[in-house]
Amino acid sequence: MTDQYLRSTTADYITGAISACEGIRDSVVLINGPHGCKTYYGFGTGQSAINGQALLGLGGDLRLSNAMDDKLIRSQFFTGSPLIPATNLRYEDFIFGTAEQLRRALNDILSERRYSLISVVQAPGTSLLSESLESDIKEISKETGIPYLYVDAPGLSEDMFTGYDKTVLALIKKFALSADNSSGDEYPSDDFHGNASSDPGRKRPSINLFGLYTRSLHMDGDLEEMTRLLDLCGIDINCAVGAFCSMDELKDLSKADANVFLAEERCRETAEYLEKVSCIPSFNFCCVPIGPDLTEKFINGISSLLKTDCSAALKDIEETRSKIFYYLAKYLGNSGFGGTFRYAAEGEPSLLFAYVDYLSGYLGIAPEVLQPRYDLKGAGMERLKDILGELGCKDVFEKDITKVKDVVMLGNANTIAQILAYSGNIYGIETEIPSSGYINVVPKTHMGCKGALYLLEQLLNAKRLLSAWD
Repeated sequence: MTDQYLRSTTADYITGAISACEGIRDSVVLINGPHGCKTYYGFGTGQSAINGQALLGLGGDLRLSNAMDDKLIRSQFFTGSPLIPATNLRYEDFIFGTAEQLRRALNDILSERRYSLISVVQAPGTSLLSESLESDIKEISKETGIPYLYVDAPGLSEDMFTGYDKTVLALIKKFALSADNSSGDEYPSDDFHGNASSDPGRKRPSINLFGLYTRSLHMDGDLEEMTRLLDLCGIDINCAVGAFCSMDELKDLSKADANVFLAEERCRETAEYLEKVSCIPSFNFCCVPIGPDLTEKFINGISSLLKTDCSAALKDIEETRSKIFYYLAKYLGNSGFGGTFRYAAEGEPSLLFAYVDYLSGYLGIAPEVLQPRYDLKGAGMERLKDILGELGCKDVFEKDITKVKDVVMLGNANTIAQILAYSGNIYGIETEIPSSGYINVVPKTHMGCKGALYLLEQLLNAKRLLSAWD
């Protein structure tokens, strides 16, 4: 299996921790490190300090200053970029300690705007200093009334989803407690163990959704489609953890009737923790609902658990199947995509499983190369091997993804760019950040019914272009 490409841009533990913290709406993440770290992590996963929700809510009286403070962006900690700020450490800070510069950065950032959460993440260099900085952060948190999370000594050799999962779990342990429990105990109080089914004001069941994250290229569209499908089943989303949920929604996890987990690599420890301490039932989907078959399986599973009527959602899925058949027949006739049209993909095993299920199992496109990342010995990898064995495609792990040609490539922009540098005639479909910078005004997704049609659209255009380039 080839795993030696693009080491410099492979997302690490800190990237995942930043993504988890940025998944809280109106929060800010401060990296305690030099601006080189700000540049690296801001490019990889940073969210803009421009408050999109504030802009969209201004109505006719639209003023950019309401969403973004120019003085803040021009400060030495943002240095002109509305992405992740850093404490801008110099070499003497590594000798005499970083606490003073950290306090200066926090006071500057928190004095300009009100945030729902301040998260301080140690950079690789500062994490090796073994400083006791939490007391300083806690003091400033009390002064400003803004809660904080301190990510100290991150696992530098661990992958992004380990960092994401552990940080989400840290957020839950610290904030998803009853209002009167401020002790910071590892386990929630008794209020956390119940759900809202006994609430007389509740008319529809709701879920907590885990597995969406800010590094995904289409997170907004993913959440929109999941919300739409669940609404057809009479189910609300109480909290989409990691997908710009509010602090209030995070604290109210106990009000949901079920915890739903997508893509096990992203939330394994969180799922195990909640199953241990909560009486709220869990639905572990283990992969991602891409394509009509997995979407139907997802809808049937969650509706069965919550005993809701999913007929409207199933009708929507059948209509999607009809549209897929129509477009395949219209543009490809009886031949389908053909035996020479192939795809390559990178990602965590559960995501690759979903792509293989739809692209190969449903549309009949054979994979050329698959590059699984993260948790290569877990259950998700075994499921991926099983489905590839059924398709007779186990050799896809043995090829170098950077040397493919005449394929559709699903991955991040860096991988696509490297393949273009060494190969020819490929069509890139970006699935995660870093991206090439294409601006999505209308939310996109590969999940659910809308995602199945959008991905089909991309594949049909890829087929046409690849054929034209031959």
